[in-house]
Amino acid sequence: FFFSIAVVVNSRPSRLHPPPSHITGTMDWEEALKTYWLNYAGKISARDKMYRLVQYSSRMIYFQLDQSGAPKETVAWVKHISKYCSTGRKFIRLGKFIDNWYKAYKHLCKYSISLTSEQDLINCLKLMGYIADAIFYWWDALAWLEGAKMMKFPSLQVKHRRTQWNMYRYTLKAIRDFLALRTIPTGTKKYYSVRRIALKSSLDVLNPISGLKYYKLNDGQLGLLGTMTSLISIFDDFN
Repeated sequence: FFFSIAVVVNSRPSRLHPPPSHITGTMDWEEALKTYWLNYAGKISARDKMYRLVQYSSRMIYFQLDQSGAPKETVAWVKHISKYCSTGRKFIRLGKFIDNWYKAYKHLCKYSISLTSEQDLINCLKLMGYIADAIFYWWDALAWLEGAKMMKFPSLQVKHRRTQWNMYRYTLKAIRDFLALRTIPTGTKKYYSVRRIALKSSLDVLNPISGLKYYKLNDGQLGLLGTMTSLISIFDDFN
């Protein structure tokens, strides 16, 4: 979709009005589109976040349609959008567990894992977060292989393990970020960014908690939470 926009922008003069100057500064509309949206959409992590936004907003919509008595064909169509986005996200994340193991290694080389100060505890939680991410993405890759019907792992309980590690990693991130807020000057840009991400992780942990049946949320509630946290994440990238 974004690359289609690029083709249109580069092939014909734009008839749209430029965005406000406080968004683009001295850049025109075409330059702003290339600089912000196309460069952003070219990143794997950004595409994952956009897929996630569509996945969870579709999940919220199909639940509301089902509750309002919409035709079953419509509900099924929207539900498939959510399912395909989930599968697509797993595909573009294949191999990401290697990247997270490398981040954990680099972090271990750079920082001490002693717990003599609050900053040491934050660094230790960050290391644990990288490791939890790596293990989660490993189970995520196996889940994609099962979903694509390429391989089966009946004895590994892939879905359950994946959900468990999803809960662990978001819990670690939330604790780490709330502790980090204590070390960042209040009112700074970094403070507000870390506070948003801490709020996002705190809300995201409700999804695996529901998946593990510790506390049950319906698809509409999970879709709303996922939509909110996706918007927070994308907003933080641009901010």
